[in-house]
Amino acid sequence: MDETFTKTLNGSANQALMNENGQENLDADEVIFYNSIRADLDLLNKKPKVQTIHQILDYSKSLR
Repeated sequence: MDETFTKTLNGSANQALMNENGQENLDADEVIFYNSIRADLDLLNKKPKVQTIHQILDYSKSLR
């Protein structure tokens, strides 16, 4: 029998991993592009309230 699962990754671990390994494989053009859109990417980062997450989960459960 096989088990499948998804690892729960948090943003701080991902950010540390990206800083450590992510930019090693980039060439100069990619680094320039990343630096030019970094501020816009930070604006996309959302931190919803716990209540919002629970409402989404409750709605999802009601559709089952």
